[in-house]
Amino acid sequence: MNTYLPPTAINAPAWPPATPAERDRVRDAAIAEAHALRRAASDEFWRGANAWVVDAFEHGRRATNRLAARLQQHAKQRRVSPAASEL
Repeated sequence: MNTYLPPTAINAPAWPPATPAERDRVRDAAIAEAHALRRAASDEFWRGANAWVVDAFEHGRRATNRLAARLQQHAKQRRVSPAASEL
């Protein structure tokens, strides 16, 4: 025979006994903490996004510099050896 009774809404209170003022204080504290966590998450997101954008910009800048140097070297080689362009 099973004598175990699972807790139900009848025999397990959903909220510890407290005064309305205490509940309001706990609620206000929870809301303040939620706002602080949301602000921190937003700040962390934008720091990460900013780092990603800066990294992508730097990568593009390096690629542009490499391309410019390569084109300059190519133009220099064409000026030095005109016979190479006649092939």
